[in-house]
This record gives sequence, structure tokens and C-alpha cells, in this order.
Amino acid sequence: MHVLVLGATGYVGTAVVDRLVRDGHHVSAVSRTAPADPRPAVTPVRADLADPAAVAGLVTPDVDAVLHTAAPLGDADLPLVDALADALAGSGRALLWTSGVWVLGRTDDGREHSPAAPVALVAARPAVEDRVRAAAGRAVRSVVVRPGVVHGRGGGIPAMLVGWAGTLGHGRWVGAAPAPRWPMVDVDDLADLYALALDAAAPGAVLHGVAEAGVPADLLASAAARAAGVDGPAAAWPLAAAAVELGDAFAEALALDQVVHAPGARALGWTPVRPVAVDDLATGSYAAALTATTA
Repeated sequence: MHVLVLGATGYVGTAVVDRLVRDGHHVSAVSRTAPADPRPAVTPVRADLADPAAVAGLVTPDVDAVLHTAAPLGDADLPLVDALADALAGSGRALLWTSGVWVLGRTDDGREHSPAAPVALVAARPAVEDRVRAAAGRAVRSVVVRPGVVHGRGGGIPAMLVGWAGTLGHGRWVGAAPAPRWPMVDVDDLADLYALALDAAAPGAVLHGVAEAGVPADLLASAAARAAGVDGPAAAWPLAAAAVELGDAFAEALALDQVVHAPGARALGWTPVRPVAVDDLATGSYAAALTATTA
């Protein structure tokens, strides 16, 4: 299969490309810089996602599917969805679009069918998701994937927790006690879900990429401190103080309390197998990454 991956050099995109190559697919890896890739199965392609017509022009007849793993552009994603839907219309080919569980807002039992109540940082996502799913009515196998907070490979938001711990000498999380719960997923488990969705997801589906429904952020912060080689209990960073440094919208998202489940993804046969987030932070990829940078 020939798969066009948007945001292919990003955190999630890199893992997705690796998985697709292992599965024997050919990947056109789209990014702004299009760095060289030694693998014969990967063709780097330079494009700006803010230019929908140019991106849609990459959907040639030999492209079997489009996977969007790039950073969101807010309302600017709407014309990109429209352009891709036009390019794929009537073909039955897949369009997989990355959103995220923050679109659900605070929840104790978030599921794929739960109504959207997004925090400010992702306020544009419900409209984008709706536009993606509507493409199913034009014979596009369009699917929305909502990852939890992604960990693994020493990257993502958890790497920020490790950085805070190394600077402060203790773990830190945003909010007030009790600590908010974060739905978590390993980046390579998430890549497995994209591969399954590419083969088997139904048109118009929403899939939650969540391996752990709700991990308390104070436990993650303590594990980050262990990765950074510092001791002491993790401390809350009050939302108002965090917002001064991080901005209101990002601080609000980090303080969001969520428990999110993934019955739709599990029904596809998705079974996460990588280490849980606390272990990954404390003794896994984050500790290894820190050791590599200081060696």
C-alpha cells in the first residue's frame, strides 16, 4: 500500500512511518523540511500543510491512503480537510486524521461517542472532526483518531515533566490536589492503532488511542523526577502560576482531569503492549534519553 503521511517527521508521525514500513507499505513522508531517509520504502516530500491545494495535489491515483499526524492548525485545518476530501472523494480510500482526547474536556468516563466539550487549546477540533467524518458520505473511509497524552521514545509532554524535575530538583504537575488524571498511550502502541485503523476501521469512525484510562499526574511527575535523578515528593504547580509561564490555554489542558476509555479501538483488536507510562518515565525511555544526552 502507498500511504501519504502528513507530519511524518513529528513525534507521532515518526512512529507511524516506522510501523508502516515494517508492515511492508511504501510511505510518502510529508513535512516542511523533508529530510533524507535511507529506507527505500520512504520517499521524503516537502509541503506546507497551510497550503491545502498543494497538499491535495500529492494525492495521486497511486496513493491508497492519507494519514494526518501533524500538529493541528486550528481553524486552518478545515480547508485542508476539504481539499483532501475532494481529492479522495468517490474512491473509498482512507483518510485518517489525528485529533486528541482534550476535545472531550473534563470527564470521568470519556468514550468515542461522548459529546465534545473541548478546552480552549483545542476549541477548533470538534468542527474539524465533524468535517473529517462527513467525508464518509462522499465514499471516503474517513476516521478520526484521538490519542491520549503520548509517551515513549523519551519524547512528548512527559519529557517536559522530566525537564521540570531536573531544573527544580523535584517533580511538578499543574493543578491542585487531587492531581488530575491523564489518559496515556505509548507512541508505538499508538502507531499500532493507526496500522489497524488503516486496514479495518469503518468510515466515519472515531477511535480513542488510550492504553491507560487515567494516570494521576502526580505519579507521572514523581516518575519524571526519578528519571531526572532527583528525590523528594512531586509538588503541585497552581494553575494561575503555571498559566503565567505556559499560557492560559496550555496550563488549562495540563490541569484537565480525564478518564477516557477506548472500546472502539479495542474492538478492532488493538492491544497495547508497551510499558505503562509511570514505568516508561521512571526507568524506561526517558531515563535512557537523559543518560544518552549526558554521556
